[in-house]
Formats: sequence, C-alpha cells, structure tokens
Amino acid sequence: MRLDVHGHPLHSRALSIGLFQRDDGRLDVEGSVLDLRKRGFVPVGGDLQASGIIHDMRLRAVVDPQTLRLETIAAEQPTVAFEASPATGGESCRDPVARVGDLARTTLDAGFNRRLSDGIGGPRGCSHILTLARLLGSTVVWALERDRAVHGVHAGRRPGERIFRRDIIVDAYEQAAGTLALVAQQGDLHLAPAPPVGPALDRLAGYDEIRVLAEVDFPSRTVSRLQLAERRRDATTTVEPPWRDDPELAARLAGLPLGPGSAAELLRRLDAASPHPPLQDALLMLAPTLVQCLAALADRLVAAGANRSLAGLGGLPDSCYMWRRDGALARGRGG
Repeated sequence: MRLDVHGHPLHSRALSIGLFQRDDGRLDVEGSVLDLRKRGFVPVGGDLQASGIIHDMRLRAVVDPQTLRLETIAAEQPTVAFEASPATGGESCRDPVARVGDLARTTLDAGFNRRLSDGIGGPRGCSHILTLARLLGSTVVWALERDRAVHGVHAGRRPGERIFRRDIIVDAYEQAAGTLALVAQQGDLHLAPAPPVGPALDRLAGYDEIRVLAEVDFPSRTVSRLQLAERRRDATTTVEPPWRDDPELAARLAGLPLGPGSAAELLRRLDAASPHPPLQDALLMLAPTLVQCLAALADRLVAAGANRSLAGLGGLPDSCYMWRRDGALARGRGG
C-alpha cells in the first residue's frame, strides 16, 4: 500500500513504546509522544504559540511480565504547551504530573484504561500523557504475547537487551474543499535474543506494519474515506511480503466521527470486526492527532478578523488540568 498524499503539511505526531529486559526479571518500558506543528501561530492562553515542537512527553515504567503488574511509572514533560506565566495564574502543564505515579501497582488488564481515566484523565491530568499511557498498556500486553509465542516464557535475554519497539507516526495535511488527510504508519519491531555483538539481522524476530489513510471532512470531523493495510515479515522472509487490504473494515469505519468521545464509537464498530490489537491501536491515534491539527488552522480565525484576544481558543472544558473549568485559562475566557 503506497501512500500518495497531497496537501499542505499541518502536523506530525510521533509515539513510541520500547521494552527492555532488566536483571531482576522485570521489564523497563519507555514511551514518548512528540507533536510537531508545521505552520502558523496560535493565539491562546494570553500568548502566541509558534510552530515547531509543541509537546515532548515521556513515560518510564517497570512491569512484571508474569503478572502484568505495573510496578512503577513516572512521567516527564520536557516541552509543554503552557509554562507557568501570569496568564496561567502561575500554573503549568507539569503541575499534575506526579499523579501518574499513583498508577503504580495496577495491572494491565481489561480495566486498565478505566483506571487511567479515573486517575489522570480530564481535569486531573494531561490528555497527551493519558493517550501515551493507554498505548503503553496495550502495547506491552501485545508485545509479550507475541514474544512468548515465538521465544517461550524464558527467552534468556541479557539485562538491558531490547525486546520490542513500536512506532506510530501520524502526518496530517490540509487538502482542498474542506478536507484533511491523516496518514498513519505503525511499525512493530520484534527482537530475538542475541549476543551483544553480532550481525544486526540476527536480532530480527519479526516486523509488523500498518498503514492507514483517512480523509476527514472538516469542520464536521468525520471520516469520509478510509484505506488500511497490513503486512508481516519474520527472520525467514526472503522477499518483500505483500500488503493485505481490509476493504470491509474500511467500509465499516466510513462516517466515523473523530471529535470528542470518538474512541468509544470506534471501539464499538471494531468490536464486530475483531481486528487484532495493533490495528486498533493505530486507529485510536487518528482522533488525538486531528485535535492537534485544529491549532494549525487557527490562522484562518485571525485572517477572518475574529476578536483579537481569541480567549476562547483552546481545549474543551475539563479536557485537561490546564483547561479545567475553575482554572486560570478557563476563567480568562470570560463569558
């Protein structure tokens, strides 16, 4: 599936999850999310945000692979949308970051996402850290399932040896006639136990790829057309494997809304199709990326002569700590 996309580049979101063997039998898990705005400036929160890196946020966790227990977890936020300033009342996106640590000792099971929402969702935390934490949970479960199927429970890896790496890149483009294009590419790199020094390809256990092209009607934020395909290769593959399209699933997702609360509708539509977890993870990244594109389109408001303060531009009420209803940014919106 070749991705031939045209349009004006708006935004790129990159997420990654890595698993590493520890010397105590547990796993170090590292996650990151990076948002790169590619054009314009945004008047928000009493200041002007330029293009460039908008969010750089990370998670570090320790997981017991036998029980799927999250032993420890902590967040870092090198780059945030709002630093402390008079306009924010001295508040910053980093203020609630310690809350992430309260998730320690929970299990990566069917109730994990609900516990995430209760602990760090909405006005209690950061929507980007929440998205990354959800991806971390599902990725760890999937990676361990595949690793055990290929290498068994005791693979005999060295301390510090990498087990798995997932990368999801979503690029957004503004097209003609009120249409945005979202292009997602996901790669799951499964690694085989290997000595510290040796041929690089001896480390390859498998590589799974997913590609998604979604055309989105704007401003209704609904999917008007969708293409998706997958392919898999392993260490024995000698020729480039073919892509496998899924037109039935693509048709099922036509008209999918990508606005607030869209994840529940996406999961409802996927439930009947039962796609394997990596494809579900890739599709769940479309809506959060679309939200980031809205800021890149803010120059239209300025050009249209909107109120110069544009105090109302920003997140939905209670969508995160900075945009909670009783916070400084929400109060700045006034009536």
